Amino acid sequence: MCYNLRRFYLLKQSQTDTSKISRSEAPKGWDVFVVSQNADEDETLNSKWVERVLKLMKLCAYLVTFGVVLCSAILSKITILLMTSIIKPNRTEVSVCNYGIPGLERDKKYSAVFNITDPERVAWIWCLMIVLMVPELMTLFRSARICTFKSYKRPTKFVFAFVTLMETLHTIGIVMLVFVILPSLDVVKGAMLTNCLCVVPSLLSLFSRHSGESKRAFKTFLDFLALAAQISALVVWPLTEKHENKLALYFPLAAVLVSIGWWENYSDKNSPFRIIRGLASMKEQLYKCRYFSYIFVSIWKIIVIFVSTIVARYLVDGNILYMFSQFKAAFSQHKILIVQDKSDLSSLALTDHNVGIEGEWIELDSYTSTPIWFTLIQIVASWLCYVFGKFACRIYIQGFSYAFPLSLTVPITISLLIASCGIHFENSCHFSSWIPRYLFWTCPNEPFVSDTSFFNVQAILWLLWLLSQTWTTIHIWIPKCERLATTEKIFVNPMYSAAIIDQSLALNRRRNDEEAIRSEDINLDSEGLTQDTSQHYETISEHPEDKKSSVHSSDQIIRILACATMWHETHDEMIQMLKSVIRMDEDQCARRNAQKYLRIVDPDYYEFEVNIFFDDAFELCDENDEEMVVNRFVKQLVEVVDEAASNVHLCNIKLKPPKKYPTPYGGRLEWTMPGGNKLIAHLKDKVKIRHRKRWSQVMYMYYLLGHRLMDLPVDVNRKAVIAENTFILTLDGDINFRPHAVQLLVDLMKKNKNLGAACGRIHPVGTGPMVWYQKFEYAVGHWLQKATEHMIGCVLCSPGCFSLFRAKALMDDNVMRRYTTRSDEALHYVQYDQGEDRWLCTLLLQR
Repeated sequence: MCYNLRRFYLLKQSQTDTSKISRSEAPKGWDVFVVSQNADEDETLNSKWVERVLKLMKLCAYLVTFGVVLCSAILSKITILLMTSIIKPNRTEVSVCNYGIPGLERDKKYSAVFNITDPERVAWIWCLMIVLMVPELMTLFRSARICTFKSYKRPTKFVFAFVTLMETLHTIGIVMLVFVILPSLDVVKGAMLTNCLCVVPSLLSLFSRHSGESKRAFKTFLDFLALAAQISALVVWPLTEKHENKLALYFPLAAVLVSIGWWENYSDKNSPFRIIRGLASMKEQLYKCRYFSYIFVSIWKIIVIFVSTIVARYLVDGNILYMFSQFKAAFSQHKILIVQDKSDLSSLALTDHNVGIEGEWIELDSYTSTPIWFTLIQIVASWLCYVFGKFACRIYIQGFSYAFPLSLTVPITISLLIASCGIHFENSCHFSSWIPRYLFWTCPNEPFVSDTSFFNVQAILWLLWLLSQTWTTIHIWIPKCERLATTEKIFVNPMYSAAIIDQSLALNRRRNDEEAIRSEDINLDSEGLTQDTSQHYETISEHPEDKKSSVHSSDQIIRILACATMWHETHDEMIQMLKSVIRMDEDQCARRNAQKYLRIVDPDYYEFEVNIFFDDAFELCDENDEEMVVNRFVKQLVEVVDEAASNVHLCNIKLKPPKKYPTPYGGRLEWTMPGGNKLIAHLKDKVKIRHRKRWSQVMYMYYLLGHRLMDLPVDVNRKAVIAENTFILTLDGDINFRPHAVQLLVDLMKKNKNLGAACGRIHPVGTGPMVWYQKFEYAVGHWLQKATEHMIGCVLCSPGCFSLFRAKALMDDNVMRRYTTRSDEALHYVQYDQGEDRWLCTLLLQR
């Protein structure tokens, strides 16, 4: 039977065959007046005031996230410094506000006295232990949840033992810092000291530099300076504090142990040193089995915190029995000893031993809930800083709303502490409405008006330590992970360290060392394919994922295959759908040119192709009953292609006539869109192939995934990676969308490799009561039903009018093959042919 494909498309004979796109036929010299195309405006565009509101909301998101991260980090650090100040042994320098206390004279000064076994001190010790344990409990809960509801991999004995050792040393260092070092220092020095915890990261960063990096010499020089600054802290603190504070001698050991906790983030697999490459290899193994390992590691760390705290208190206090004997009294009302301070104002600032016990004394009732409230404040502040910091990284506002506030935390904290201590020095009653009058931070001994307080050795070197930490954590200013990234891609360890929240979030932020897609890989030709035609696989889901030697970086390029089904769409409906895919073509072309010619690595780059599957495309010819010709809807499609392209590009465009191919199922038309991407119309003859939407879906799944992908002469590991990054965008013939809507679905797919399908919100257009009801029905279905399904587990039905399916999920066992089941019973017609979208999603969920 002969198919009259010449009738598919009417084209002027004067058009050349060499150009892909040409302007309309050139007018006469005097005919210079044209009708310009209307702007490409439709329901997918927001009005100007909506755009302004969105910009305002984005600005608010920037500022609110910045404010919450900064304030919560400062609050967390200030509260931890207050708690460590209170547990200082035999503390006697806290000036007490005597206003409103019977028995205390207004013209005299009084101080609170805390001996080693004081119940108030015991309460704060236990609260500090709880603060350190809470992140580990969160890690335990998260690890158990993921291992229960998701797949996991068990580590080798060596990896598990090594990780346990590193985490144990890190935990011991944190306990030494909190229970030994910080209580022995004033809070200003304690805040400065937190910038000196990057020794091991600085060392690993220096030895991880390799020849493949740009500006290697310059970066290595800065790494060396940062390491030198961090090492200077290990020398300066013991030398300057050894006469007044013997416990400062433990700081070098504590700093090194604390910094060991971030070894994983600074180990590079490309390092020229074998030991660094070995650590990087262990890091890759740990990435796959982290949550299973941390179920046990988190429990072990809780035990280590408790035992290390007991040991630290024994070394400092010489006794640990009081922690248990005074436990009940610590969290019930007890007495606080207040004694008269007979020293003058200047001597009060110059010595720690200035309380005259032989003078007047009085006992005050303690506030039993104060330690609990401050513990809750510290826990909530640290958690908010972590949550909002992760939120900033996910929505790509990391530089201003994450890196900037974390870098400002210590300088602002020091400024606030200096100001608070100065105010309390002048008026001890100023903070009595916020903090119990017998509690305050351990302030510096020297008056703040002294010229030497700001220009001592530690204050000057602190600026170097701050700069060295900033350089060591420079990666937090340059985010490279995708939008909506998972926690595993944002942070190395799943949680944070509450005692040093800003350093923990900065050093734990994952450095992106994944291989980027190079600009020269975007046009992969056949020469780059491995000729291996001896392997034939029906599925690729069961092959190992560890064999990456044959995988090319170009295999990870996102490929979007738009597949639209058409039947009897109107002129306007076809225009809307064609405008949508041509907008995608324009967006892809811009990204391709920027990456190809400007050498800009675009993380959102994708390849694009459009396939339209036309049902009942043929009819009997009026002149000859034995000849089949295309129907009026196909002719209408051919006529509106140029109109849609002209509408999008705002100029009169006529595409090169389509190439025509007779096929076993009917015929095929191929256009090249203005951006260089293919637009293919598959014309189905219902005499030769099954019609209706489900069989069109079966057709494009088998054609695009079975024929074009699985028949590639490449290694199966490459096929698996290509299938994982290939997506089918299912469309209806009357859909209208913008490239941004597709990008949101792609972001969801990148976020979770186990995600098989994602759908966008469908918004009906038009007027009238039926349209109003349809809008309400669609809104309820999206915002209530699908949102609930998403939070409980996963969406049960992804509509075929605008959804993105992962090729690897569709190619899994019992999905595509079972989807081809023929309808033999009445129930089958309802389930298979009328509810095809829900059935396909059900098959995906069953896997």
